[in-house]
Order: sequence, then structure tokens, then C-alpha cells
Amino acid sequence: MLAATACALAIVAALLGIPRPPGALPRRRGREPVRERLLRLRPVAERPAGQEEAAQLLRQLAALLASGRGEAQAWADLRDHWARTRSDHPFVPIAGQIAASEISGAGTAEGIRRSLSTLEEKSQDAAQKQTRRVLTRLLAVTRLSEQTGAPLSQLIERLAASLDDAAQLRAAVRTAAAGPRLTQLILTLLPLGGVLLGQLMGADPVSALLGSAAGLGCLGLGLLFLLAGRLWSRHMIRSVEARI
Repeated sequence: MLAATACALAIVAALLGIPRPPGALPRRRGREPVRERLLRLRPVAERPAGQEEAAQLLRQLAALLASGRGEAQAWADLRDHWARTRSDHPFVPIAGQIAASEISGAGTAEGIRRSLSTLEEKSQDAAQKQTRRVLTRLLAVTRLSEQTGAPLSQLIERLAASLDDAAQLRAAVRTAAAGPRLTQLILTLLPLGGVLLGQLMGADPVSALLGSAAGLGCLGLGLLFLLAGRLWSRHMIRSVEARI
């Protein structure tokens, strides 16, 4: 009994990160603490698909316009550049359509609007959704430049900076949410740890839970509350991430 109790307390101490008493055997090299293993279960924050390339496209366009190129020539240069990078890149037909619209006299804004119409509004593809979002903002700044005479290159440069700011904010929020996610995981495992600890100490909670109607009712109610708490905490974390 004493050996089982000591073993159970050692497991709890390892999970909670309680330091070992003086004279305890050193931890083997090459083995990570349990807390570090749990921390590695956190989802790695990634930039949204296409966001980095979209910011690069906007900066290239701003640089070309600032160098004195016309809008048609700038978009044609972007088309050729992305075609050399990858012939089937989605930016190639977009840049080509905008350049053709500007050459025909319809204007850049009309070319962007036509490119938007070719993208599926309810597409589930993350890269396509990001491209549509960037084109919508680019259309707004282009119309603003046409109506007010503001330098288009500066507006596009600010738009690219806003994409970087949004990416940094999203990464910060996901990093901050890593702690609640880890807490959520630990709280989910704690009931199982409590049952295991009681079993090792000889209390036999498994028989108490499965051997009577009252025990089964308590088990079912506990699992229901555990599931509800996990779903609610996941909903709160995702609702914060969805607003950025």
C-alpha cells in the first residue's frame, strides 16, 4: 500500500512539476519532463495561406509604381515575375487581367473588380480567401487614389504593412491562447488521474463507479460536465482567434 501511494504521488509530482527532494536520483538525460511534452502538444501558430505572398506582391507593386512605371506596365511586370516563379501561380492571371484592363482603358479598379468576380466568394480554400480579401482592400485603395489623387504607391505600401501587422497580431493571440489550451488539456486529464490515483491507493473508485446505478449516474454526469467544459473553453478560444 505504501509503495502504491508513493508511486501515485510521484506521478502527480511529475505532472505538476514539483521539484524532487534533495538526494533524489537525477533525471535521465535525453528524457523530457512531462510538462515540456505537454507544451509540445500546443498547435504551432502559422501564417494564413497566401498572406506572405500577398504582402510581397503589394510591396513589389508599390516599388514599381514609385519607380515611375505606369499601372499597366507595373502589373505586366508582376505577371511576368510570378509566371517565372511558378507558371500556374494564381497571381499570374490576376495580374494579367488587371494589366489588360488598364491597357484597354477600363482602368485598374475595373480590372481588380473583374478578378474578384472570377474568385469564388464562398470558397473554402484558405489561399483563395486570402487573395480575395487582399484584392478587396486593393480595390478600395485604388478607388481612393483615383478619387482623391493620393499616391497609389504609398497607399499600397501601407496596405502591405497592415497585412504584416495583422499577421503579428494573429501570432500573438495564438501564443497567448497556448496557455489556456494547455490548461484545458490538463483539466481534461485530471479526472482520469484522480481515478488512477485512487485505484493505486486502494480506494477502488472503478468498482464504485461501475458497480452501482448511483456510480454509473455520477460517472455519466461527470463525463457530461467534462465534455461541456471542454467544448465551452474551446469555443471561447476560437471566438477570440476568429476576430483577428
